Amino acid sequence: MLSIHAVVPVKALSHAKSRLAGFLSLIERRDLVIEMLRRVLTTLMTCRGAAIADVWVISADPEVLALARSAGTRTILDSAGSLNGALEQARARLVAAGVATMLVIPADVPLISCTDVFSLANALAGEADLILATDRQGDGTNALGLHLPGALPFRFGAQSARLHREDATTLGLRLQLYASATLSLDVDDPESLACYRERVPF
Repeated sequence: MLSIHAVVPVKALSHAKSRLAGFLSLIERRDLVIEMLRRVLTTLMTCRGAAIADVWVISADPEVLALARSAGTRTILDSAGSLNGALEQARARLVAAGVATMLVIPADVPLISCTDVFSLANALAGEADLILATDRQGDGTNALGLHLPGALPFRFGAQSARLHREDATTLGLRLQLYASATLSLDVDDPESLACYRERVPF
């Protein structure tokens, strides 16, 4: 089996979902992040040993790391202070451990399914150098898989899908796009939260 390790970066809960600050209280936003993280980790851990070899969570938040360990994942204490910096830190850790392939899964894609994980893994086991799943608008990156060590910079943030595609072209990487109704929903504004709650009520 191809050595694919999934990495889930998680911000500190004190900064949870700031774009929902006018809609949810801090406690509600913390609870939402934890709920979504649990769902993502449950799916990834269900696929461990089949589609993926292992699951890592990187965060600076002790509560997040404790939750991750209780779910059976491996953890990394984020010392970078930024999302892309944390992913570079995780990449270095995986490369040092001899891991062949890294699959980045954000913590706010709570509808991710095992079908999604297997599809991403199969693409990476095939001819793709890079697999990219976008959000519903096609702007954000909701999953990113790459072979290690890899020269592709992490560009998570505004217009990240376009930036990742441009970097792949510059580096001559064979990029495969993955479209999924479940993986395309990232919960970061009132509209996406409403869509999520239609599928997963309180």
